[in-house]
Amino acid sequence: MTEELEVDEVLEIEEVLELFYINTELNLPNHSNELCKAEEVTEKIKRRFDIMQEELSINDKSHENMYEELIRVLDYVGRLSMFVFEIEDLLEELYTRTYLSEPEKAKKSWMRHYEGLHRPYNLLKNRLFRMLDELDSEYIRIHKCDPPNMKI
Repeated sequence: MTEELEVDEVLEIEEVLELFYINTELNLPNHSNELCKAEEVTEKIKRRFDIMQEELSINDKSHENMYEELIRVLDYVGRLSMFVFEIEDLLEELYTRTYLSEPEKAKKSWMRHYEGLHRPYNLLKNRLFRMLDELDSEYIRIHKCDPPNMKI
């Protein structure tokens, strides 16, 4: 069942689409392959963690090794996302110029675009941070004390 959109509704849809991105013509790298590889490594670490969790075999050394592996992947993904931080001011300026008479729209649109660029990196970084927390929590559950990485 399709209904015809009224002219006002079509304009609203176009305004919503316009809110997303302006044509910035920035030459941004495509890190899809690198993020897929990082995701694969993260999955392998997760499977090993699940086995260690089932077997209650998390000790100081295995915790430290897995922690370091997670940090390496987190660092890798963080470095991939650095280009987004480098264009933050440029993006803000482009949107501000595009919507000179509508500063709120400029800010909203710029933030949405900026967050959209960060999204694939943030999803993986957040997952890795959660895995670090899970690893620490499991160590604490098994050993009834803080893991070595929490000691200064």
